Amino acid sequence: MRPPTRLGLVAAALAAALLVAGCGGGGGTRRIQATGPREAPKLDPVKPEARREFDGALRALRLGGPEAPETARARFEAAVGIDGKLWEGWHNLGVLRARDGDDEGAVGAFERALAVNPAHAPTRLARAESLRRLGRVKDARADYETTLRETAEDDPLRRDAAARLASLLRDAGAYDDAVEVLRDTLRVAGATSRIYTELCLIYMAQGRDELAVLVIGRAIELDAKDPAAYNALALLYLRQGKAQEAFDRFDHATSLDPSYIDARYNKASVLLDAGDFTRAKQELETIVQKAPDDWAAHVSLGVAWRGLKDHAAARKKFELVADKAPRRSRARGDALWNLAVLKSDFLEDNAGAKADLERFLQDAGTGHPKRQAAEQKRKELGI
Repeated sequence: MRPPTRLGLVAAALAAALLVAGCGGGGGTRRIQATGPREAPKLDPVKPEARREFDGALRALRLGGPEAPETARARFEAAVGIDGKLWEGWHNLGVLRARDGDDEGAVGAFERALAVNPAHAPTRLARAESLRRLGRVKDARADYETTLRETAEDDPLRRDAAARLASLLRDAGAYDDAVEVLRDTLRVAGATSRIYTELCLIYMAQGRDELAVLVIGRAIELDAKDPAAYNALALLYLRQGKAQEAFDRFDHATSLDPSYIDARYNKASVLLDAGDFTRAKQELETIVQKAPDDWAAHVSLGVAWRGLKDHAAARKKFELVADKAPRRSRARGDALWNLAVLKSDFLEDNAGAKADLERFLQDAGTGHPKRQAAEQKRKELGI
């Protein structure tokens, strides 16, 4: 299962980019003292040729169509090539690259934007998201904390930054620190559904389900159309053994926002567990179309194909992840394990299964949940 891992910040960053279209860790949490919004620097006028390219990129995005992102990207690149201080162009390039899964390129573009206009909080927060996906947790945390310090108390972006910082701390097991960040934000910036949703996930991680029930109810009261809140509620139902109630909430979350991938992935997981491989495949195919580098979804899609007895399609999916996903990633380990199972249990290819098990045992960390099963299977195959 997958808790809410994103808060729509890429889309928010794109919206922020369009609004400026005029071209003008470790240890305890450090208590973040607000310093107030940073003033934007005075910049030279934009070169007319760069403005034309920039406006053309925005026009392409507004008109839409399958070629719009590529056209916009090319014109933004032309704009910043003409005028390297056009921070809005760098920002928008970063957003488009992040949407394409190119977080390295996105970070580079966001850094160019911030070098010119360090006061633009949406750029810093978008960079934090890309840094986090790249595994640069310390740098991401620094960006979240800077955003909190330098964003006005009544700015919704401040609450988004707090929720993201808290989720980063939750992932690191720093639950008390995460709660402190959220409580400080509630005190100075007010409540949002996202804040209470994140509190729910923290309490669940601590095993404090009674508190989790209370705060997720509050989240839904504040915003009855927030898909992340229903995704968290569904996860809470699963912990309580209420699979049907959980499925209904995952389904409701995806109905509220069909692009909300976390709930769609969890919905597919419930379907896989129930043996409904056809419907699970449909959900997972939607995910990989929207997020081609979601390797966990690719692995799950391979499991669905295996359940449908299309072993060639399953093998293709597992091999794709084993080839493309980062070497030490959880998804790559899952793919290698499933390849070994497919070959030994379904294709009668014990030699191939042995090779995949060896790759799994070399690459997967000691904390991988299939590590013990892989050791046992290796003994069974006589490795």
